[in-house]
Amino acid sequence: MKKSFRLKVVAVFLVGTLLSMIILTFLSSVFLRPIFISNSKKNMESYAVQIDKCLMNNSDDVSSLLSEINMSYGITTHVTDENGKILHSYTKIKINNSLSGKYRKWINFYYEKDIDENYYFRERLDESDNIKKIIYVGKSTDGKFIIMNKSIKGIEQDIRIVSIFIIIMGVTVAVLGTAVWSIFTKSFTDNIKKMSEITQKMSELNFDEKINHKSNDEIGTLANSIDVLSDELKTSIEGLRDDVERRKRLIRDISHELKTPITTVKGYIENIQVLTQDDKKLKRYCEIAAEECDAIDELVEEMLEMSRLEGDGYVCDMEDVNALEISAIINNKLDNEFRSQKIDIGFDSAVIHCNSTLISRAVINFVKNAVKYGNKDSEIRIRGISEKDRYVFSVTNDGAHISDEEKALLWELFYKTDKARKRDKSYGIGLSMVHRIAELHGGNVGVESEKGKNTFYLWLPLNK
Repeated sequence: MKKSFRLKVVAVFLVGTLLSMIILTFLSSVFLRPIFISNSKKNMESYAVQIDKCLMNNSDDVSSLLSEINMSYGITTHVTDENGKILHSYTKIKINNSLSGKYRKWINFYYEKDIDENYYFRERLDESDNIKKIIYVGKSTDGKFIIMNKSIKGIEQDIRIVSIFIIIMGVTVAVLGTAVWSIFTKSFTDNIKKMSEITQKMSELNFDEKINHKSNDEIGTLANSIDVLSDELKTSIEGLRDDVERRKRLIRDISHELKTPITTVKGYIENIQVLTQDDKKLKRYCEIAAEECDAIDELVEEMLEMSRLEGDGYVCDMEDVNALEISAIINNKLDNEFRSQKIDIGFDSAVIHCNSTLISRAVINFVKNAVKYGNKDSEIRIRGISEKDRYVFSVTNDGAHISDEEKALLWELFYKTDKARKRDKSYGIGLSMVHRIAELHGGNVGVESEKGKNTFYLWLPLNK
C-alpha cells in the first residue's frame, strides 16, 4: 500500500518535534543544574561585594539589603563575627544565636578551603535541617563574615519547572505544527498526486489529461514541463504509429502485388521445362528458378500472415482446447512435412484457452527452425508440459550453441543467425511470428542453449 507524501511530511515534522522535545528535556536535566549553581555563585559573589560596601558605609542599611536579597533571589544571608554570632540578618525576627555553632563550623570551612580564593563556595548538607544547600562564606573588609546559603531543592524545582515548560511547549508546537503542516501541505501534495497520476497515464500512452497548474513557483514549472512533454510525446508517438502503419500497409500491398507475377513466372518456367525435356542444362536452370519461385511465394505468404497478426484490427479467436487436440494437429502436419525426420512428441493433458491453429503453427515453426539449424540425423523432441499457472510448448534439438547476445535478437523480424546471409531459404520471419502469437495469447517465448542442446519454448497462461 502506497503511503501519502503528505502523511510522510507531517509524520516527519511530528517525530522531529517530539524528538527535539525529548532531547531538550534530557539536556535541561543534565546541564541546567550546573548552570543554575554557577549563576547562584556569581550572584552570591556580587551580593557579597554590595554587602561589604554597605558595611563600610552604613551599618543600619545592611539588614534591609539582606532582606531584599532574600525576597528577590531566595538567598538566606547573615553577617556574623568570627565566632558565628549573628550581627546582621535578613529578617527582623530575633534570631536564636544557638545557630552560631553551625555558622562557626561554616566559617571553619572558609579557613580550610583548598582553593586560593577570598571566599568559600560549596554544596553541602545542612545537618540542622538535613537539606542540601549551596553555602557561601566570605570575609568583609572590616573582618566580619558574610554567610549565604540557598537550598538545592529550590534549584531542582526550577529545573523541573523548565522541563515541564519544555514538554508543554513541545506538545503544543507538535499539535499546532501538525495541524498547520497538514493544512499548508494539502495543496502541494494534491498537485504532486495529480502529477503522479498524469505521468502514470503517460506511461500507459494516454496523453488526454493535463495538469493545468497555473502557479509561478517550482511546482508550476514542473507541471507545465510535464504538460509540454505530454503533448510532444503524443505527437511523436502518433507519428511513429502512422509510420509503422504505413510500413505495414506497404509490405502488405507489395506482398499482394508479388503473388500474381510470381505465379505467372512459375507457370512460364514449368512450360519451358516441358518444352526443353532434352536439354538437361536448361532443365536444371528451370528447376532452380521454380524452387526460387516457391521460396519467394512462401516468403510472401509469411509476410502476409505476419502483417495480418500485427494489424490493429486483428482479433484472435480463442476457445477452450485440450492440449492433446493440439498435439494431434501437430502430428498430422509433421507426417506430411517431416516424415523422414526423427521426432519424439509428448503432451500433458490440460485445457488451454487459445487459438489451436496459431499455437500449432508456432510449434511447427520451432520444428522447421530445428530442422534447418540442428544437427542432421539428430532427434527433435517436442513437449507440452502443464506447470502451476501456465502451459509450456517446447522444441529441443542438438545444434550449435546460441550466445546470450543472440538469444534476444532471434525474435526480431528478418533476423538470421547466418551473418554471411547464405541462401538457406530462411528469411527470419518464423520466430518473429511465434513471438507475436505468444503475445496475442498473453504469454511469452524463450530459448535455452547448453551442452549442445537448444530448446525453444512458448508458454501460455493456464486457466485453472
